[in-house]
Amino acid sequence: MLLLGSGVGALTVRWDFLLWLLLIGFVGFTTAGFALHLFPTIARRPQPPPWVAQAAFLLAEGGLVLGAVGLSEATSPPIPGWVFSLGAMLFLGGVGTVSGLFAYGLFQPRVETPGPEARPGDAVTVPLFLASWASAVSAGGMFVLSGFAEGPGYGWWLGAVHLFVLGHVILLITAVSLRLVPRFLGADVSRPLVYLLAGLAIAGAILVPSGMLATPPLPTGDIVVFAAPEAAFGILFVSMLIILVRRARTRRAEAGLHLMGATFFLVGGAIGLWMVSESNYTLVIAHALVNVLGFVGLMILAMWFGMIAPFQRISHAWTRRMLWALSVVWVAGVAAAATAGARGWVGTSWLAPFSGAILLGVAIAWGVGTVPVLYRGLNPLPGLTSEEIRTIRERWSSR
Repeated sequence: MLLLGSGVGALTVRWDFLLWLLLIGFVGFTTAGFALHLFPTIARRPQPPPWVAQAAFLLAEGGLVLGAVGLSEATSPPIPGWVFSLGAMLFLGGVGTVSGLFAYGLFQPRVETPGPEARPGDAVTVPLFLASWASAVSAGGMFVLSGFAEGPGYGWWLGAVHLFVLGHVILLITAVSLRLVPRFLGADVSRPLVYLLAGLAIAGAILVPSGMLATPPLPTGDIVVFAAPEAAFGILFVSMLIILVRRARTRRAEAGLHLMGATFFLVGGAIGLWMVSESNYTLVIAHALVNVLGFVGLMILAMWFGMIAPFQRISHAWTRRMLWALSVVWVAGVAAAATAGARGWVGTSWLAPFSGAILLGVAIAWGVGTVPVLYRGLNPLPGLTSEEIRTIRERWSSR
């Protein structure tokens, strides 16, 4: 959509359509896949039956498509709002199924086999997982309501978007970061810091959407107060990552990507606070793109490679090079897209197609590298025999 430029209206009349694809299609399905992969190990519970996750996928995929049709603005007269609400209901069924699966898993017998050594961040991981998926269900309900009515305050749509990002996505990123980054770097932070970070994340996830839905709409100063815990969380999250990097017994350059992603969150949050304090919303699209593609997208990219790396079949050196190459290009695409979304800049009409071309290229390369790793039944990589893969592995084994 970005590549096709102003003719499609991705950053104007079809902005909600693009945001739905990014939040639900890219972010939502990734968080579901990550959570289904990690939760049984983190909660020390048995793996769920595969058909439950498959049912959740079908519901959510149907919701994604139908919701996109409702937001597409592709027909005249416009598509009625209940079409989007029906899609949102299917999405709600998908996230509700995943949430119910995790809640049900907690009642299953605990796996008693030896696990990894406990760390301070482990204490809040499962509660953050459950709060994250409760937020996803609540956001799904708000999306359903947004198709029927504008809603109180700033509206159901904006409330749902912020609850999904701040409640579902950020709580899940926090849980995974507290669980995996200390093990990745061989360092820890104190238990009080862990509890404070989790508490601020949950408080921000509740207060920001609540302030946006308050009736009558809250004054500017009050909304800034409601956003204060989330701002404190962002600063503390970056500080925690810096502490872990400084204390690391195992130096890993990839931690820089986590820091870069968290920095995007601070930048996006600062834009949001400026808009509210000045009652000037011209940067709303830039604010959303910095948070969704910059913060969440870069975090997903870094964690994605960390999770699939053990299953790749060529070399870890090649995996690291692809991670860094795609990350650098991704950051450039986010910067271009956010600048295009800011509008008001003279002579920048080429930035949206440019950012679309960059992000599309990353997405294609990302998929080409990922699909054969996840689906080993491909023979064994498209266009390559086992002998050719063995030759490539040997060539890269010392690099």
